[in-house]
Amino acid sequence: MPDVFFDEEEATRLLDDVMDQARAQSDAHRGDRPSFAPSSAGRDFSGHGAQIQALLSRLHERGAWRLENISATAGAAREQVRAFGDVDRGLAGQFGSQETGAN
Repeated sequence: MPDVFFDEEEATRLLDDVMDQARAQSDAHRGDRPSFAPSSAGRDFSGHGAQIQALLSRLHERGAWRLENISATAGAAREQVRAFGDVDRGLAGQFGSQETGAN
């Protein structure tokens, strides 16, 4: 079985960076809501303008949803990295005690 090399600190740092970047992007995204007045489509096209505004709003909401998912996924991955590290440390401690003959 191949060895697995795992740098918990580096993985955690990288995932924290992803979460920080997603948070910054989310803040910027919230501050940049689309605005399209239905009248902007022209005098006889306000119905189309309303549809355009609705579409832009849905796209904006979808972008916010994606950013939230990126952050949540990175947070879940960070927790898995910590859990893996805990197991790894526990197993390393058991192997250490077996090598020295301690119980």
